[in-house]
Amino acid sequence: MRARSLLFLIVLVSVLTLFFSGCVEEQSSDIPSNEDTSESQAIKADAIVYIDKYEFHPYSTTISSGDTVRWINNDSVAFIIKGNLVGGNSFQSPTLRKNDTFTYTFEDVGTYNYELVTHPWTNGGLIVVE
Repeated sequence: MRARSLLFLIVLVSVLTLFFSGCVEEQSSDIPSNEDTSESQAIKADAIVYIDKYEFHPYSTTISSGDTVRWINNDSVAFIIKGNLVGGNSFQSPTLRKNDTFTYTFEDVGTYNYELVTHPWTNGGLIVVE
């Protein structure tokens, strides 16, 4: 009987934790961020890349140094984007659910390769910064 009560308590605590985890607001930080996962924030994007059917559209984008790229997840699957400049800077998005966005401003000239970290078998994309 005691084991059954303990099991019930563990299940109850787990269910309540899951239920209330979505009700708590995230704490904001004074540290500036280079990402945007909210459509309500008006960060200007110089180029837009869509994630659709596990692919980036367009595959390759050419921008100037200082330009910002916005990725928009049109799939119902959550993704994390990770990219890097060979021998240079790298970037990574938070988890992007359907309709979430991520922006990154590219300062260093070169070619950045990026991919869906959560689905490494998919095709990646390129950002060429001139």
